[in-house]
Formats: sequence, structure tokens, C-alpha cells
Amino acid sequence: MENLNFEADAIIDPKDEAIENLRQQLAEANRRDAFKADQLDQFNKAIMGVIGDSVEAIIDSRVSDAVENAMNDFNIHDHQSEIDEMIDERLPEQLDEADQREAVESIVKEVLEGATLRIETI
Repeated sequence: MENLNFEADAIIDPKDEAIENLRQQLAEANRRDAFKADQLDQFNKAIMGVIGDSVEAIIDSRVSDAVENAMNDFNIHDHQSEIDEMIDERLPEQLDEADQREAVESIVKEVLEGATLRIETI
């Protein structure tokens, strides 16, 4: 026959205690991780504080050298045809002498078509 006086607390309590112990271990591990991450961040800032200016100076020097070399190697005459094309694209189209005469005649005709002429002698 079954034991009716079975104590459930005798089985549950050790497991609850083990779970709580694991939770505390996890919390402690998380605190250590956070502390290590903070230390690493502080170390990173210290290193950058020490070498940051040197790194910036090296970068500035390399960039200046690259720009100077590019300017020394640049010859505008190598790009003259492209420059001429860009200028031509932006300038209005030039008319030759015959086209200019036709344009002027057309404008004069338009003006004179609606005009009334009166000739007076003095």
C-alpha cells in the first residue's frame, strides 16, 4: 500500500535550492562579464588616448602625400578633349552667318507683319 505520509517538500526543496544556486551563479557570471567589458572599454580608451594622436598624424601625412602625388601626376592637357566637350555642352549653339541672317530676317518679318506703316512727308 502507498505511503500517505509522503513529504513532497523533501524532493522539491533540494531542486529549488539547486535552481536558486544556478541563478546566483548566472548573475555572478553576468556581473563578471559586465566588469570585464567595462575594463576592456576603459583599456581601449586609454590605448586610443595614447596612440590616437599618432594615428591621426600618420593618416594626415599619408593623405597629404597622396594628394600631392596626385596633383604632381595630373596634367590638364591629358584631359583637354573632355574639358572641351563639357564646355561645348554648356554653351549655346553658335549659328553660322547664313543661319544668323535667317534668324534676324525671321524676327524682323514677325515684327513687321502686325505693324502699320504710315509715311508722312514734311
